[in-house]
Amino acid sequence: MRFRSIQNNYDFQKKSLKKYDRNITFYFLDSVCDEKKITQLLITPFYEYESFSLYKNYLESLPGWEIISEEAIMVEKMLNGNVILNLDNINYSITLSNYSSSAVSESTEENVLQGPKDGLNGNISISLNMIRNRYKKNTLQVEKYIVGSQSKTNVVVLYDTNLIEINVYRNLVEKIKGLNVEVLQSCGQLQKLLINKKWMLFPLFLTTERPDRVVNNLSSGKIIVLVEGTPWALIGPATFFDFFKSMDDVVQLSIVSKFLTSIRIVALLITVLLPAIYVAVISYSPEVLQVQFALLIAGSRISVPFPSYIEILFLMLMAEFLIEASLRLPKTISSSATTVGGLILGQTASQAGLVGDIMIIVVSIVAISLFSIPINAMHQAIRVIRYPIIIFASLFGMLGVIVSTLGILCYLCNLRSLGKPYFTLFNNS
Repeated sequence: MRFRSIQNNYDFQKKSLKKYDRNITFYFLDSVCDEKKITQLLITPFYEYESFSLYKNYLESLPGWEIISEEAIMVEKMLNGNVILNLDNINYSITLSNYSSSAVSESTEENVLQGPKDGLNGNISISLNMIRNRYKKNTLQVEKYIVGSQSKTNVVVLYDTNLIEINVYRNLVEKIKGLNVEVLQSCGQLQKLLINKKWMLFPLFLTTERPDRVVNNLSSGKIIVLVEGTPWALIGPATFFDFFKSMDDVVQLSIVSKFLTSIRIVALLITVLLPAIYVAVISYSPEVLQVQFALLIAGSRISVPFPSYIEILFLMLMAEFLIEASLRLPKTISSSATTVGGLILGQTASQAGLVGDIMIIVVSIVAISLFSIPINAMHQAIRVIRYPIIIFASLFGMLGVIVSTLGILCYLCNLRSLGKPYFTLFNNS
């Protein structure tokens, strides 16, 4: 038996035992089988029983055993955690599956209201176990590479051979094989090495700690990369709008999921453009506002000694400091410290006349909109691109906002993820 559909997977195991000039052979996937049970229930008894007939009788006393002749059924059984044992040209299938639930922790960065709560593990074998138990197709291919001249880090690539585009796969494998690095410790570092561009702003790979997102993307023909020692996975090729999809969208009704996705896109536009539009309108084109609204804003800024762009940059930088503090402080005090700091900062700055009340509202809306983006990797890029647009708005007004926005769109259209267009508007996955 060759098991051609899965024999190239690095977790596929073939073991042969010999006794009295007779052989038995085991076939199994170590990522979904319990190797301790294989040793205790199959290998040790093989040497303890005096005859092969007694060993056969023992095998037929095990729970979940059956005799199988078709290779396709054997492969399906192995994907479900069974061991195929060949003895005297008879193929026994014995259930010795293993699901590593004891080593699985909850996903902490990608929260969902419905759906699984578990997250990937830093141990690749456990992560593979979780993925195999969710994606039981014999076309799932698993390949292992060693990256890092000193760290010798295991990097595992997963893909569906029936769904993957061969050019995309070759592009990624060539990049992994060509990596020249001493130490590799995380998926983020691997993504940086694969992109290999100093001034790249947007993430070209989707990062996730959720096995259900991994399986969802595998079924869409994408490639998954796991790195030993980190509970995160890289998914590619990625598109810009993949970063605005939550796993809740998969389980929600179609209209609801589309509505929620639209809300996130609107939040993106608000967090990127609202500060710059505010500066452009207040500094250059206040006549576009209704008289009452214009007077309201002017009244709130009577005591402010700075132009609008200095005012908004000051408040947004304070918001950035609070975000960084919430990320770096211990979790037990981060929420209370940043909440108190934000309240005191906003209230005292307004009372001191350093910023207007309307400006505080604008910055608050911008901060809330930013956190509606479900993937953290995109947060960092969005936080950065807001400032060049504000600077252009302070120099050229609404013309600066339009030109800088078009420049960012052109930049996005020029990006490629593993050779595929990054800014794809319509994506079936």
